[in-house]
Amino acid sequence: MQTLPTIESPIKSDFNNFYYYSQVFSNDEISYLEQMVHENYTFSKGKVGTVELGNLDSSVYNNRDIAYLPPNNDTKWLYEKLEQLVVQANEALFNFSITNVTDLIHYVIYPENGGHLDWHMDIGKLGVNRRKLALTVQLSDPSEYDGGEFEVWFGGKDEFVEVPRQKGDVIIFPTFLMHRVKPIIRGQRKALVFWTGGEPFR
Repeated sequence: MQTLPTIESPIKSDFNNFYYYSQVFSNDEISYLEQMVHENYTFSKGKVGTVELGNLDSSVYNNRDIAYLPPNNDTKWLYEKLEQLVVQANEALFNFSITNVTDLIHYVIYPENGGHLDWHMDIGKLGVNRRKLALTVQLSDPSEYDGGEFEVWFGGKDEFVEVPRQKGDVIIFPTFLMHRVKPIIRGQRKALVFWTGGEPFR
């Protein structure tokens, strides 16, 4: 009689979800961060996906201003804090093989009258194929702007989930989930974006 193959018990993971921290950044931390960025860094228009390869019109897919924050003495605390949040979320929910930070921290401003980011994934080819977990920090109070809802799509016709967005909130989710930021109508939305990963999924 032929021996049947052994079926391993599944690892307890939930890829169809996001991990949420409530107001983990204080108002003082956010104010310090905002001052540091505006005094020491410049902003440029953001790009997405194959826009970086010159294949798409960036303005159709997004309208964001981004400052890129490298690891240094001023940002060391921020990198360490975000890394700790990722480790905890990954152990609790995703169980990915995470070995490194894949990108510089992005400080993002969605400007008034149309700041947005269309449906996309945070993983793809070439430079972004090692991203596994995306992290977003909400830096603006929701009373400061209208529109700008952050939605994640979990499949199905109407399965768009609006994530929490109180000032100081943090969400972490797999980079292969489709998500978007709807157009800003009034004010501006500010956020940090951070990615970690390792060897490509296989």
